[in-house]
Amino acid sequence: MLPAAAVVALALPLAACTGDDEPEPTPTPSDEPATPLETLLGDYLKEWSGEDVTRRLTEMEDLVAVCMAEQGFEYTPVDYSGLEVDLSAGLDLVYGSEDFAQQFGYGITTDPFTSGGEEVTDPNAEYVAAMSDAERDAYLTALHGEGWADPDPADETVEGYDWQTAGCSGRAQHEVVATGIEDEQFAALQEEMLRMAEAADGDPRLAQANTDWAACMLDAGYDGLAKVGDGEAAIAAEVEAARAEVYGTAGGSATLPTDPGAAAREALRRGLTEPSLEAAFDEAVAAITPREIEMAVADAGCRAETGYDDVRRSVDTQYQLAFLAEHADEIQSWMAALAADREADE
Repeated sequence: MLPAAAVVALALPLAACTGDDEPEPTPTPSDEPATPLETLLGDYLKEWSGEDVTRRLTEMEDLVAVCMAEQGFEYTPVDYSGLEVDLSAGLDLVYGSEDFAQQFGYGITTDPFTSGGEEVTDPNAEYVAAMSDAERDAYLTALHGEGWADPDPADETVEGYDWQTAGCSGRAQHEVVATGIEDEQFAALQEEMLRMAEAADGDPRLAQANTDWAACMLDAGYDGLAKVGDGEAAIAAEVEAARAEVYGTAGGSATLPTDPGAAAREALRRGLTEPSLEAAFDEAVAAITPREIEMAVADAGCRAETGYDDVRRSVDTQYQLAFLAEHADEIQSWMAALAADREADE
């Protein structure tokens, strides 16, 4: 089952090519200056609707079911028809703005892109929970590939991801999003875009801006933050700690194994065999949301007060304009391929 918060990735192959330290950029309203890539992404997103995303999810689930049957397993496609995806939320609010922060914080424990609808449930949960450990391992390997049992953080990056080793889910995603981030034709362009974003992140003009921001956040009561982005990281760490606490205390175990791969396996097994843990985890995450929103609002205020956003926008614009000028023909071809893929899907 695909997490609801991840569905937007089906419509955002371009967003995957931004730097790791900064959130995916969203287009800014007309009264805010947008960087060149934000404008490009905004133009692309405007062509998408929630129905487009739901249709692709349905196609993926059907393909997963066929693939799992070939592997000897039953798989009932997850029904996403009741999920209400609102991509316009990302267009109406600027990520990192005070308005966005007041509603969604950093978007870690909240979801700006789903506007309600029916709760999505996994119809395979009981089937998988009834399996033995060996059967469940084989099922999950068929569904997610060998990597589910020993995840490598590098595999989560654009360069590291290989759909051929990601089981039936990877195969289905590749078939549905054929011209997205996996298209080898544009792999070099995407790598160059990542390097450009990393270079912008390391621009010396941001050093003083980060120092000023950190001092402002300290005055607001948040210590231990050195640069913009540390706030998101702190909240994400809280979520992971909650995950370890909820799944690690099941069955009398005080903590999850220290090995990341073992921790992932154990949490996934317990989540499948003890559905009540999911509700407990959701409750723990919901308790983090008020702190996330409070910190994100302070973060936005400090970025505005210290002028960080202006410096960041100036740096990004300089790097992105140079990148677009150097790769104009390649980017035009890539956007045309994305548009053709979407039209073929209608």
